[in-house]
Amino acid sequence: MDSIHQLPEIDIDGDAFRAAPLDTFDALRPGWAARSDRGVEVFSYRGVEAVYRNTDIVAGVIKLMQDMGLDEEAMTGGGANLQGNDGPDHDRLRRIVSRWFTPRTVTQLQPRVEALCTSLIAPLTEAGGGEFMTSVARKIPGPVFCWMIGAPDELGDRIFALSEVVLLAFSGDAKHTDAIMESAIGMRELIDSLVDEKRQNPADDLLSVLLTAEKDGEISLDDVHSLMFEMLGASTDNTAHSAGLAASVLGTHPDQWRAIQAQPGILENALEECARVEPRVRCDSAWAPEGANLLGLDIPADAMVWQHTIGAHMDPEVFPDPRTIDVTRKLPASQLNFGVGRHYCLGAALARMELRSLYGVMLREWESFEPVGDPRVERDTDGSFVRELTFTCTPRQA
Repeated sequence: MDSIHQLPEIDIDGDAFRAAPLDTFDALRPGWAARSDRGVEVFSYRGVEAVYRNTDIVAGVIKLMQDMGLDEEAMTGGGANLQGNDGPDHDRLRRIVSRWFTPRTVTQLQPRVEALCTSLIAPLTEAGGGEFMTSVARKIPGPVFCWMIGAPDELGDRIFALSEVVLLAFSGDAKHTDAIMESAIGMRELIDSLVDEKRQNPADDLLSVLLTAEKDGEISLDDVHSLMFEMLGASTDNTAHSAGLAASVLGTHPDQWRAIQAQPGILENALEECARVEPRVRCDSAWAPEGANLLGLDIPADAMVWQHTIGAHMDPEVFPDPRTIDVTRKLPASQLNFGVGRHYCLGAALARMELRSLYGVMLREWESFEPVGDPRVERDTDGSFVRELTFTCTPRQA
């Protein structure tokens, strides 16, 4: 078994890596991993996929929260959630939550999502342009989550704002600790009120599914709180920024937008290509509390393992000519934004439906949309290298 000390070393905080991480990875291929002062850096497709599938490696946010001094129990209510559990407990929780995440429920939501997207696109069209993220992308996931749990639509903006701050836990930076805890408390108070309301007025929604499982003794009330906290945080911010990143790709490559217009049936494939080229989370963290064997590499106990999604998506062994954007490309492997295996995102179908609905409306309403200035502003949330942006555009009506 190989030791991590045999791996090439990279300076993860160096200017060269931050400016062009793909150049660093390409120089190390056909290797699949390197070491840094923070742990193991995995950058090939098979390597990132292997991290997801390795049962000795868990979500890194657990360790990051500990290092930041965040009290997970105080934040989430102390129950069990999907990300923090493996084995039978994870399978049990996933089965319960999956009762709502069915093709039928996603299909039923689609007309409401399309109507919402149409209403958001119209003012931007009438104004002759504007900032896409604040006007459109950030206003979609919050209301959709409200519909999922049977909450009033007007809570959508508050849910998005709370989620955006709580997700800073993935940064591992203690400077965010106070803000995260404040938003986490706000999120717990919101969940408390929603639980009280739903107990009195159950319906055909996700929160009612969880409360039914609690009533039947399958999960505890603390589990309900933790699962709600987890899904509330995961379902809004990432979808909004994925929508914006797709706009940055297609807005700066008008030939690709025209290709979709010529073949509307490739829209779903085109959005997968956009997610490959511009993943929302370019790098994510994992943790080997007891150590692990990863593709023959000996990962020591307590080591952090960093999954570079952007490196995996640009792996020439999997994606020929990977830096070329081609919305007609038949992807030989799935993009990894939604994870792999036992922790594959339960909401992936819902998120994809939201994106398809938005871009279906845009195809119908806009002949083209041109960026004003540089649409991409990289927000490097320390270890996570999260890509966020502002995107001002000028649409041309169809």
